Amino acid sequence: MAYRFQVDDQTCINCGICMDLCPVRCLDMTRPAGEGEIGGRQERLSPIPGEGAQRSWMMLKPVQVAACIGCQVCAQECPTNAITIAGAAEVSYARRGPVTYLPPEEGWQPLDAYTRASPEAPGDIPWGEEHGWRVSERRETWQSWRSWLGERKEDLRAPCEAACPVGTNAGLYVSLIAEGRYDEALRVAAEPNPFPAICGRVCTAPCEDVCRRGEFDAPIAIRDLKRFASDHATPVKRQLPKPKDARRERIAIVGAGPTGLSAAYYLARRGYPVTVFDAMPVAGGMMAIGIPEYRLPRAELNRDIDAIRELGVEIRLNTAIGRDLSLDDLRRDFQAVLLAVGAQRSQRLGIAGEELKGVIPATIFLKRFNLESETRLTGNVVVVGGGSTAMDAARSALRAGAETVQILYRRTRAEMPAQKDEITAALAEGIVLRELVAPVSIQGTTSVRSIRCQHMQLSEPDAQGRRVPVAVPDSEHDVQADVVLVAIGEAPDPSFLPEGTSIQMNAWGGLLVNSETLATSAPGIFAAGDITYGPKTIIHAAAHGRKAARSIHVYLRKLSPATVSTIPDNLTASMLPADGSVTLDLRPTPREVMPFQSPAVARERSTEFASGFTEEQARREAGRCLRCDLSYRCPTINVITQERVRGASTGRA
Repeated sequence: MAYRFQVDDQTCINCGICMDLCPVRCLDMTRPAGEGEIGGRQERLSPIPGEGAQRSWMMLKPVQVAACIGCQVCAQECPTNAITIAGAAEVSYARRGPVTYLPPEEGWQPLDAYTRASPEAPGDIPWGEEHGWRVSERRETWQSWRSWLGERKEDLRAPCEAACPVGTNAGLYVSLIAEGRYDEALRVAAEPNPFPAICGRVCTAPCEDVCRRGEFDAPIAIRDLKRFASDHATPVKRQLPKPKDARRERIAIVGAGPTGLSAAYYLARRGYPVTVFDAMPVAGGMMAIGIPEYRLPRAELNRDIDAIRELGVEIRLNTAIGRDLSLDDLRRDFQAVLLAVGAQRSQRLGIAGEELKGVIPATIFLKRFNLESETRLTGNVVVVGGGSTAMDAARSALRAGAETVQILYRRTRAEMPAQKDEITAALAEGIVLRELVAPVSIQGTTSVRSIRCQHMQLSEPDAQGRRVPVAVPDSEHDVQADVVLVAIGEAPDPSFLPEGTSIQMNAWGGLLVNSETLATSAPGIFAAGDITYGPKTIIHAAAHGRKAARSIHVYLRKLSPATVSTIPDNLTASMLPADGSVTLDLRPTPREVMPFQSPAVARERSTEFASGFTEEQARREAGRCLRCDLSYRCPTINVITQERVRGASTGRA
């Protein structure tokens, strides 16, 4: 795969900014010799209002003359949104034209009238040292570019960093791993994230979904590299910077899951005394009672939680709101309260036989499996569902002693919401996945005997492109089962709220909050995480906890939310190499595959099934990174392509 530069002739205004900003000098705008092409009256109008709205000359449209790395700087900064960068199997390059005509010093001009840059020698800043141009992220499509250093508020972020809910600079820590600097890599990965060790193993990795390397072959294994940094950095207690201020206002957080602990982390870093209450005997919420140890070792879980405790956060376990404390108690003793109790109530199948002995909500089974070592299952286990909870339940059932484990999913494997590596691991352990199968009823007298199922087929895509499962006529059949684990989704359980509370709920049990401040209808009480939006992921919960922490800080200090950032101060920024150059290898390179233990290990409750990258694997994988975090401001980027290597070997380069 490669990247193709495309421009809309109807909206391009021929300003030349894309060419001037391209870090690999892959664009050119062929200037005509002589006076140039004069545009019509409407064509001479610029989107920039004022006296400079007309231009008396016109260049031809930009063309691609060399390999594009997909950094999207040109598309971000195009004032009329005329540019798209698309993946393509093959790209033909245009020939460069002469630069012989300088536009007159009147009317609306491009950043510079001409450029010294060429794709063969990309060493110079094309617009000259006197212009302090930096690219910045466009917030709205109608916005024009921001050109001068004094006007910018932030740099354009790499796609992986922009996609990460907590804004982790993945490009930087991946590059540090490639250089063998593992301690520094872990420090960068941990700066904005309360759970670096946890996320290195169980994050859903939205960063990988947008990784530009995927346009050439496959995305960088960012999550697995984060785990490598956590595993191979010098084994010392994680040190977090102490807060600059010591605040007096006390804050209570209900729920020691990812949202609550994240909020506690960020509030403690702002100097607030925080107490977290949780009904469970362990901290971590679903990270502890929902994700099994063979996927998330408890040493890694506690490593991140202990670091939060080191900030001064107090965690009170076995303390349930409504049983041991009331919400009114918290409102009396604390200046702000955050409700972050998650969504732990399993959804019901809604079919006959669901009340039989042996039908167990997957969340309840996982809680028992993770807290009680004596938890056992026997016989044939069937799991209904296709998400991460279903995968964890199926794999845990195998370790709890089940003779066979099957997963029923009414769509296809490609549409399962579980992570691909979870599905791959489950199949490697001997679990059977039955696609396009849905339960109709559960058979038995007092206990489960079997599940009556029917085959499904997917309909034609609807207007939104979604294909709906439709029952295949006369396809009912029975699947033998002794235990049925139901994992079709979770919902909040607001039963802890007192009668007559002023906190409002929606129809599905979630709490209603202000979308910007996360404040409930009760003064001083906030809510965040799954209890407000339904089940999501750990990294999304961490981001929502951070947002809640900012809102509580704003509330207590009586500040405007627009004036307070959610990101901690003093994050390590990507730095240009000493020689000011970066080399990117665009030749097809396979993505490293996470190695698994042998299938025999699938019966062991606490042995981690994914064994982690070797050092050779990690550095090789990290070396595939395109360094999008640097590409938009690096003065020299050397690109290695298959074509150039082939040309060099034949003496044509």
